Amino acid sequence: MEEAAEPLEDALLFALDDLRGENFKRFKNKLCFLRMEGKAPIPWSAVRDADTVDTVQLLLQAYGEEGARDVAAQVLQAIHLQGSAARLQKWKWHDCRKKYKQHIQETFRSRWEQPVHPGTMVTLCQSYTELLLTRTPCPQGRAHELSAVERKHREMEARPKDFLEVSLKSLFDSDGQCQNSRTTVLLGPAGVGKTTATWKIMLDWASGKLWQERFDYVFYIPCGAMDHDGEPVSMVDLLLTLCPPGTLLEEDIFMHQDSILVIVDGFDELKSPSLLSEMLSGDLHKKQAPWDLVRGLLEKKLLAKSHLIVTSRPTALGSLQLSLKSPQFVEVLGFRPAQRKEYFHRFFGNHEEATRAFEIIQRNETLFSMCFLPMVCWIICSVFRQKPQSGLLKVVPETATLTEIHTRLLFSFLEGRSRPSNLEGLCSLAKDGVLCKMIVFDEEMWKAHSLSHPDLEALSASGRVLRRDVFRAATYKFTHLSFQEFFAALSFLLEKDENSGSSRTDLNKVLGSRKEQGGDYSMLLRFLFGLSNMKRLSALQKTWHCKTSRRGLLQELLRWVEEEAKHHSFRRQQDLMELCRCVYEMEDIEFAKSVMGHVHSLDLRDQLSTELDLEALSFCLSASEVSHSLWLSGYTLSPAGLEQLLPGLLASSAIQLNRCGLSTASCETLASVVETNQGLTTLDLGDNPLRDLGVICLCDRLIHSGSKLQSLRLNSCNLTAAACESLSLFLESNQCLTELDLGENHLGDLGVQQLCGGLKHPQSRLQRLLLHSCGLTAAVCEDLASVLGTSETLAELGLGENRLGDEGVRQLSAALKRPSCTLQRLALTMRFLNPTTKKKLQAACAIHPELLLVSYYPPGFPAFPGEDS
Repeated sequence: MEEAAEPLEDALLFALDDLRGENFKRFKNKLCFLRMEGKAPIPWSAVRDADTVDTVQLLLQAYGEEGARDVAAQVLQAIHLQGSAARLQKWKWHDCRKKYKQHIQETFRSRWEQPVHPGTMVTLCQSYTELLLTRTPCPQGRAHELSAVERKHREMEARPKDFLEVSLKSLFDSDGQCQNSRTTVLLGPAGVGKTTATWKIMLDWASGKLWQERFDYVFYIPCGAMDHDGEPVSMVDLLLTLCPPGTLLEEDIFMHQDSILVIVDGFDELKSPSLLSEMLSGDLHKKQAPWDLVRGLLEKKLLAKSHLIVTSRPTALGSLQLSLKSPQFVEVLGFRPAQRKEYFHRFFGNHEEATRAFEIIQRNETLFSMCFLPMVCWIICSVFRQKPQSGLLKVVPETATLTEIHTRLLFSFLEGRSRPSNLEGLCSLAKDGVLCKMIVFDEEMWKAHSLSHPDLEALSASGRVLRRDVFRAATYKFTHLSFQEFFAALSFLLEKDENSGSSRTDLNKVLGSRKEQGGDYSMLLRFLFGLSNMKRLSALQKTWHCKTSRRGLLQELLRWVEEEAKHHSFRRQQDLMELCRCVYEMEDIEFAKSVMGHVHSLDLRDQLSTELDLEALSFCLSASEVSHSLWLSGYTLSPAGLEQLLPGLLASSAIQLNRCGLSTASCETLASVVETNQGLTTLDLGDNPLRDLGVICLCDRLIHSGSKLQSLRLNSCNLTAAACESLSLFLESNQCLTELDLGENHLGDLGVQQLCGGLKHPQSRLQRLLLHSCGLTAAVCEDLASVLGTSETLAELGLGENRLGDEGVRQLSAALKRPSCTLQRLALTMRFLNPTTKKKLQAACAIHPELLLVSYYPPGFPAFPGEDS
């Protein structure tokens, strides 16, 4: 949008060179009579014989650069040479834009705080590592922000084609749904890199690397630093006061609003008033409260044609969506594993040091998973930078909990200090901030909690516990929200708060408002459990010399579990997994028993992601004294991992372990479960490569243990006919088994013929048999027809995706007509059958009205409503 820069002297010469003969004389004559405040006019004797070069020099000497440009433009307008005057005005705008960009570069470079080697400095552009950004449809609020992002990383690894990645450069490109959207919302939890990304945008634009043809001006509004309680301000004043006087020109900025980009950073940090203004003014000069200014931008009542980038945590999404006009949403997901490695190398600069640090972190699954957050990468790298503590993270166990890791980091950061300055005041400040959704604390706030400037300076000296806000003096924030939540949780354990009525009220707010919109206290709740760990509490008391008590807190936490169980909260898989993590944080077996007495079904399908999650589940299962059902899927259980769950499996009435990577080697442990656990009624091992030997081992134990198993699912377990003899013997010996799923195993006709022998045995009471995609042909239909004619219990038979052909299906149809047939549901692939065969099936169904014939389609097949029904 801008032309190449040219010096003012050249611009003046170009303007005067356009003047010929009479026009140049008129210019010089008018110049002699023009009076500017504080400046004497140039005498006629000086300009009478001056050429264009001389006249330019006279202008510069008399008025300076700023004045010479304005005077020349004023004279040109006075003698009605508007074109020449407009060229000078355009140069003025270009000059101001250039100065504004220089100011932006100086401001954001100087305020970027990046730890480096002594005596060196790394700029944001040098240290910035690309973030993982994905487009998303209009999202819903999440209960657990960090858990949601971790889960999204796993989903992207498994199904990369399902996600649309974007770069900073393409934020305003159409996603195919929101055409020409002028508002892009960057969503993500604290510490994921949203603010850093917006600073990078500011610097790249100001340095000419980004959006030069798209935006003349880019403005940055940090919501956390806005003077929420100060005097109202106009939009014009807000933007113009961001820079030194003379840097911005109002007439240039607002002439072409579509070339303006406004970045509203940290919407979740903006204090909303208790009562919203009913009317918002679109007048750029009208003074309004900061909240109303932001609302005006979001609702497109202010700078309606401008472009917007808004950053926010998902917890504020509800109030944000009320104001947005046709936005596009982009999730900020932090770092991929490769990006984490790149960050370490950028941080250290030294290849060997970076590699050594990264390898230690990579070996620790818990620490490495936390490093999707750029801020966590920075914190961990800072620990390695401390030479006396360089071995700290080497001894962090892989199953260290979040509370343990944060405790170790804080102990390291505060090395040499017996305790944080005014620990009680710091904890109280953190707690009130979390409850009021504040992460930036001004002087009034920290003084109200008896914190002094020296207290805060001591904690922010290294920038590892507190950091000074770069846009407001005497304003601080915790290095990461998790540190704030750590100290907030500790406030409930400090002895002075034990009998405090206000403390109990605050605790009830945390425990009672998790279902409220924006009331996400999941991390704080995790720390409440983790800091109630007796070993950890003792370490805090010894290191920080503080008196703590957990008695009252334990009672409240148990009461909370009871209330959540009454409202069936733990039926939600995410909430249940979070409960297991919390209980493991405390590591109190008696408390765990009390908690698990309220949980009877552990449905954690696709919830386990780390070794720590497995440890948490194992601990909770071992504490459970009531019979329960356990559903897992999507987590690879090694033989050792399965052995770890053994105490819990032995007490389970139903076990589902789909897609857990169980192999033949795992079947010995599973065999001990079915042999010992006489209360087990359901066993689902689908989608595991158990193979024939593994299932033979299981069947042998089932036969000889007198198992009361009612449902056995072995679909997609890499089985062949070799396993069917053992399965048939199990059918003969077990009168309890009512469901058997062997689908998606290549059993073949021979294998199913062997099964039919067991199905026809008088002892067999099977009601549901699934044999979809088992490689069957018409050759097995005679045996299946015999079963249909003799079985007194078989009510459902699944034979989809088998090549039975018309001949085989006709044999089945004949069996279905027999009065002794008890079948109520038959699933077949019927799209290849001829009309005659279909009529025979329909005739069989007419004889038994209770028989339902179902067209089977494999998973993902686009079935059409009504076809073959």
